[in-house]
Amino acid sequence: MLRCELSKVVPVEWTKGSETLRAGARVSLRQDGTACELEICGLAVEDAGEYSCVCGQERTSATLTIQAVPTKFTKSLRKEEATEGGTAKLCCRLSKVAPVEWRKGSETLRAGDRVSLRQDGNMCELEIRGVAMEDAGEYSCVCGQERTSAMLTVRGKDHVWPHGPMYW
Repeated sequence: MLRCELSKVVPVEWTKGSETLRAGARVSLRQDGTACELEICGLAVEDAGEYSCVCGQERTSATLTIQAVPTKFTKSLRKEEATEGGTAKLCCRLSKVAPVEWRKGSETLRAGDRVSLRQDGNMCELEIRGVAMEDAGEYSCVCGQERTSAMLTVRGKDHVWPHGPMYW
């Protein structure tokens, strides 16, 4: 909340940079006698900047700095087991929408024929189709300094002869 006091009761205008502010869902403009207030709800990083209360030729300004809240993993990856030739899915959730990077060991993963990387809001998913034995290992989802990791275990297919088990 930004607040200023006038020497007498007159109308004021609030600005952010050169943009005139209007009351809305997130912005509240109040004037109680000589006291003027600007309140912004649900602050976002883009709300940072210079705000002014303007009355004719008079102006008072203040700079609003927003400190970003770090993104955290609210649902971690869990170890998974897949069958060779099948599909494996690893899922996690962030505290807010942010870009992530998927890794297998130290290798950064890219989407391809067998690998899908999806992000739906704060939900992140890695899907591997046609799982091969070499897909087994530790997978990580990384967001800034935060990370969640889990092991993927791959079971080999049971080998059955075309006409059932063979007896000797």
